[in-house]
Amino acid sequence: MLQLGPIHAPALIGGAVLGVAGFAPLAAMVLLVRSKRIKGSIGKGLAAIALSFTFLMAALALVWVAAPQDILVVTIGVLGGFLVMWVVLAAITMSRGL
Repeated sequence: MLQLGPIHAPALIGGAVLGVAGFAPLAAMVLLVRSKRIKGSIGKGLAAIALSFTFLMAALALVWVAAPQDILVVTIGVLGGFLVMWVVLAAITMSRGL
């Protein structure tokens, strides 16, 4: 069982930053379409998902190669950062009536 301690804080924070950065293409697509700056389509949405997935998988692969002992903690951070951004985007969307 993994017991998180202060020594894991940099890996956890780094993972959360990666999760937020990985969510950026999805947030940008939603906000650009909702503000009517671009016309939304299934292809553009799938491209944003693919870009997000590719970035996150490449980042986790690099962590796996560079620091395999921290991969679980970084993955927890990535999931946490990604899900927090999902909640933030939902709150923004609901508050603006988009």
